[in-house]
Amino acid sequence: MRKTLQKVMSFYLFLFLMPILMIKLPMLAFGTTASEKVETRPVAYAANTKEITNDSTKEITVNTTAHPIKVLLYFTHIQESYQPIVEKKLGLKAVNYHPTANISNVSDLVVQHFSLNGDSVDVLQFDKMNNMQISGAYTKIRPYLQKQLAGNHYDVLLDVHRDSIKREKTTIQSNGTSYARMSFVVGAEHANYKLNEAFAKAISDEVNAMVPDISKGVLAKTRDTGNGIYNQDLSSHSLLVELGGIENTEEEINRTISILTKAISNFFEETPET
Repeated sequence: MRKTLQKVMSFYLFLFLMPILMIKLPMLAFGTTASEKVETRPVAYAANTKEITNDSTKEITVNTTAHPIKVLLYFTHIQESYQPIVEKKLGLKAVNYHPTANISNVSDLVVQHFSLNGDSVDVLQFDKMNNMQISGAYTKIRPYLQKQLAGNHYDVLLDVHRDSIKREKTTIQSNGTSYARMSFVVGAEHANYKLNEAFAKAISDEVNAMVPDISKGVLAKTRDTGNGIYNQDLSSHSLLVELGGIENTEEEINRTISILTKAISNFFEETPET
């Protein structure tokens, strides 16, 4: 009788535990419990820092070379100066060229603005304008550029100049703020100049999208109208930019540098490497 009672109790216990075991056993097989949650995280691919939505019907393409870019900054006509800056620093008026208070003073601003975009800049040290004509500077600077390029890779070569025309032609107002206008010069007498021209036009369009008419456009020059090459045969992403004119202020130059550097950064962000 006692054994019969034990069998009956065991049978009822089995019936009581059966639903619990049926729930637990599949979970234990996958190493989770009913109270645990499966953690999901956004997927990051290389340089992409944006969250990617889980959509298996779409192919995800990620630009892994967008940033950071590396820029070589130089000033072929390094002693070109801005009259308001020279007057502010030295008290001298109507000075268009100066050995120290010159266009190279904006190099720190260029570096800082590129840095804000996550990009890096090397500044080429070069000043051979003393006792020589400005027109000979491109020949003088070329071996310095070649030496720098031999041991380094740069995405952009940026040669910064200032225009010689008056303020009314080199300044623009946008939303109550004044900017120094810019223009781009392309040497048209080397085999791959079309690549430089396309790059310059893309940057010109980009800055104009940010501040309408801040760029006066791209001017291609031959040896009859200019240098013809401007050392742009050394890189397909070589830019010669005329940044403002002799009468633009430091504040206007600074604002325009912020637009230019952002436009260059945007170009590489939007254009996959080929």
